[in-house]
Amino acid sequence: MTTPKHLHRTLLAPQSLAIIGASDDPAKTTGRPLSYLRRTGWNGRIYPVNPQREIVQGEKAWQSVESLPEAIDHAMILSHTARVLDTVESCARAKVGAVSILAGGFTESGDEALQNKILAIARDAGMRILGPSSIGYADPRCGLMLTANAAFAESYPANGRLFVASHSGSMIGALASRGAARGIGFAGLVSVGVEADVTLGEICMAALEDPQIDGFLLFLESLRNAGDIRRFAIAAAEAGKPVIAYKLGRSAQAAELAQSHTGAMAGEDAVADAFFRACGI
Repeated sequence: MTTPKHLHRTLLAPQSLAIIGASDDPAKTTGRPLSYLRRTGWNGRIYPVNPQREIVQGEKAWQSVESLPEAIDHAMILSHTARVLDTVESCARAKVGAVSILAGGFTESGDEALQNKILAIARDAGMRILGPSSIGYADPRCGLMLTANAAFAESYPANGRLFVASHSGSMIGALASRGAARGIGFAGLVSVGVEADVTLGEICMAALEDPQIDGFLLFLESLRNAGDIRRFAIAAAEAGKPVIAYKLGRSAQAAELAQSHTGAMAGEDAVADAFFRACGI
């Protein structure tokens, strides 16, 4: 198992990124991460990977992650579900530190065997996985908008000292926009997806490495990795950093909606407002 320092370096503070499956169209879901990163002026090294094109959004496109001139800290995989296994194998051979996977259709759709194959490859390589079904990570302080979230097409979250971790990718944009209306800025917002590998608790533990983070807001759809959340909460308390958690799905109906994500999507702004009211902010 990797350390919080390793997760912080590869997932939260990478110096090199591969955008695998990057689209030439910045309006597409698969085109947003590269477009956002260039618009914010993030100062790390970015490698668009698309074997079907020589140029992506005006930049050189690489044929594969294995053809890149350096080992990459973090690769965001935008490929559809059927190609994720081959892509993860390629990342493992290229000694990528961590990958985030946008695609769904794994255990949440009953394909546990495919997800287990991906996890086995990653573990053999010492590579961590964020997701699947992760819409990505954003750190407004440095312009690291490694996300496909459509909510950031018009405006980005404000800088601040709060770290948000959410099971729901759709909630990230709502929390950012409703937070901005309250004058709240963020030091990071992460969508953890189904937590096949990296858990919400683990990534928050890694964020404790950052002295510029003062507190944590958690949006929880389940407690399937409660032990990691507990360990993080204890460490955060010892560090003097408050943690506020909002648990969705306490009723049977709400739990069913949370599982399918439709509950958060249907009224995400209202849920975000309720979250901040519950936090007293």
